Amino acid sequence: MRITCLNPLALALVLAAGCNNAPAPAAAAKPVEAKVVAAEPAKPAEVKVAAAEPAKSAEDEEEGCIYKDAAKEKHEEAGCPHGGGGEAAPGSTTPGHFGAVFALKDNKPLSQVLASAKAGLTDPVQVTGEVESVCQKKGCWLVVKDGEAQARVLMKDHAFTIPMDTKGKPVVVEGTIEARTFNEAQVKHLEKDAGKDPAAVSGERTEYVLTATAIELKNS
Repeated sequence: MRITCLNPLALALVLAAGCNNAPAPAAAAKPVEAKVVAAEPAKPAEVKVAAAEPAKSAEDEEEGCIYKDAAKEKHEEAGCPHGGGGEAAPGSTTPGHFGAVFALKDNKPLSQVLASAKAGLTDPVQVTGEVESVCQKKGCWLVVKDGEAQARVLMKDHAFTIPMDTKGKPVVVEGTIEARTFNEAQVKHLEKDAGKDPAAVSGERTEYVLTATAIELKNS
């Protein structure tokens, strides 16, 4: 049996060669690039804003006001003077009396006075009747009725008003009387003031108007 002894240097070379034949380590895997897609910003909800209506001018508000020519300082509502509210004239001590003190001593039923008014009246009169209706905004006018006769009562210079719950009460009114034609806008205005539907009326209207300096409500 033959034993071959290897030179230590040769043995080292053999071992080194065996190590070089070992499989090469696997290449490290490349990291996967993560693509992030940015989310689109949410669209704001559409808000529909109704266009504001143009503000009404004082002239528009004043259209139809039966006290259009009253003193400007009396106006408390844009152009139309519905001031006060059932206030008696200063110094009045009689319950239910509004305005100045009566200047006349005698009175007549409204129907009798209106019969004379057809011939023309210029002097002050004092009439009696019953309250048919009252302005339901501030009590700045009323309608007095006597049988089939009636007249609209306006306060002179819009100096006072009466309570709005006086329908059906006996009343004495002192002032001057004349026929007056209200245009359609004024007629609608009056209907609205009375708490009625202004759309239900149209056209102009002629009425007897008693411009009152004093009013006395009975049973007040």
